[in-house]
Amino acid sequence: MSTKVTDHVLEEIRARVDIVELIGARMTLKKAGGTFKGCCPFHNEKTPSFNVNPVKQFYHCFGCGESGDIFTFLMKQDGLSFMDAVRTLAERVGVVITQEVDPNAQNRSLLYAIHAELAAFYQRCLKQTKEAELARRYLISRKLSDEVVARFGIGYAPEHPRDALLQWGKKHSYSPEQLVAAGILTPPNKPDRPDDYYDRFRGRLMFPICDRQGRVVAFSARLLKDRKNTGKYVNSPETDIFTKSRVLYALDKAAAKIVKHPRREAIICEGQIDVIRCHSAGFETAVASQGTAFTKEHVSLLKKHADSVVLVFDGDSPGRKAALRTGALFLEEEVPVRVAVLPTGDDPDSIIRDKGPDVFRDLLENAQSITTFQVESLQQLETLPESIDALNRVTRSVLDMLAACPGAVLRTRLLQEASALLHIPYSALEDDLEKHREALRSRAAVAASYKEAPSAIATSPHPTDPHDSDEHPPLTDDFSPESTDDQEAPLLDEPAPEPPSRTEYLLCECMIEHEHDANILDLVERFLPTDIIPHPFARSVVDALLTQRRCGGDRLAELCRTTDPVWQPLLGSLLANKQKMLSAREMTTDELAKDLITALWIMRLKEQQGRISSVSTQDNDGQRLTLSSLIKSLRTQPWEKASKLMTTTSQS
Repeated sequence: MSTKVTDHVLEEIRARVDIVELIGARMTLKKAGGTFKGCCPFHNEKTPSFNVNPVKQFYHCFGCGESGDIFTFLMKQDGLSFMDAVRTLAERVGVVITQEVDPNAQNRSLLYAIHAELAAFYQRCLKQTKEAELARRYLISRKLSDEVVARFGIGYAPEHPRDALLQWGKKHSYSPEQLVAAGILTPPNKPDRPDDYYDRFRGRLMFPICDRQGRVVAFSARLLKDRKNTGKYVNSPETDIFTKSRVLYALDKAAAKIVKHPRREAIICEGQIDVIRCHSAGFETAVASQGTAFTKEHVSLLKKHADSVVLVFDGDSPGRKAALRTGALFLEEEVPVRVAVLPTGDDPDSIIRDKGPDVFRDLLENAQSITTFQVESLQQLETLPESIDALNRVTRSVLDMLAACPGAVLRTRLLQEASALLHIPYSALEDDLEKHREALRSRAAVAASYKEAPSAIATSPHPTDPHDSDEHPPLTDDFSPESTDDQEAPLLDEPAPEPPSRTEYLLCECMIEHEHDANILDLVERFLPTDIIPHPFARSVVDALLTQRRCGGDRLAELCRTTDPVWQPLLGSLLANKQKMLSAREMTTDELAKDLITALWIMRLKEQQGRISSVSTQDNDGQRLTLSSLIKSLRTQPWEKASKLMTTTSQS
């Protein structure tokens, strides 16, 4: 069943719940004329500025600006969703919530049941089976106590017998097809063996993933033995009850702690073990994303409970990049971000385990603002950080991040920090920031103007690997906006222009998303001559971004104004999808850029192969052999060797 609440029901709940009684049960309220006053529960204060109006059934704090009704108060205080707050208050005052039939409810209930029973089964396997001894030793080596293991429901998926999950399903009356729908089994891939189902998690340590209500909706599984062509971690696929972008690991345990934290601050880690270690050491506001980078959806989810966040990522280069990317997403939602700088090679788990909770607490207390962290991180990458070109690069990156922050107060405060750190007058930074914001508005206008255009490019699924197709088929057949009655119909003998290949589109998307990332721009400039890029539109985007880096200005904004109208929808979709691309990929930005560069080189070499005459001559056969050898080398050699081949080939 799904819950539907009408306005009439909400008004009845409001009428029956005394807001003064509800709030007064949690804090001290004193009558002041027609209202009640007290010290605000949402921020620290000594002089009461929190007012509750029993007539209007409304509260407001004149200190921090928090305001709302009975539902908002429970949502803020207890970290509940709106529907959970409604249900809680309805039960309290005896209001019946009407319900309607949901055709998918039965299927979801089945998936919830499967996951709950499987989680219990995996926990029993961890405790009782001889096969799980390796898993138990691993947990001991990580200094995870039995209490912590039980609290987080950690278990073990048996490796033997091979059909253990099929047997379990048969015992509990679950069909193989139902276990496939739950993401536990993968279906047979051999027509001659229709019963050959494969257990996705066999032989792995199991970490249940719970939704906001604490229901198990998926699993993350860690490999304990070396296994060829297999990742260390495997996560459940998305199902009817599990969407990665809507679930944060341990939020069910952390939400109530976050809303009661003095600063309503959440700790964001990179992995499950980090989160588990934090909770076991008393840092119970810690959460993590599920096998993917943080997304805007994750930010929106966490924002319901947290007013600020502190990022605690690994101290290596990928960890710093991930912190900057994640911090930018929070700033876009006007959420203050701090970054705890960890020593290289350390993570929250190792610091708490080896150095103690006090050291970790000091790191949290001394966490830098996202702007300070960004400036220091970028300066460390510069050979001569005081040079004018280095200063220009760092300043541009900082302004680009701050320009997306909608809150004037937060934006101004961080700009003041940047001014002090970079030794640049605040007024100069303020002028340049306004130019960046104007460029963002210009790009947003272009993206919005084509947002509803029926171009498949905006919604086309991207391959996870640029080498998925040697031919690199076009993403769509037509980028033209839908014609209207006022437009002249296109002539039948004028075919739509050929769009860029998937690889070219991905390169443009990657570069636009990371337009100020020096590593990405260096890779493209050094190893991808622009004449390697066959499509003129894709080439113009790459040219614009490389020119922008060398000469400054906002070349993308200029491209928005000058590009051929036929490519405007494509450019609009690229700008609209900015900062969305990597949320679905489990590879670093550098790795993606290298893969794309390699794929474009292979496309170019194959195109050259196709131009060689099919007539067998010594010269033709020699050219074909040379190109085939180059293609094979680019496909199989590590980047260090492949990039040298690119450099040599482009010079010859």
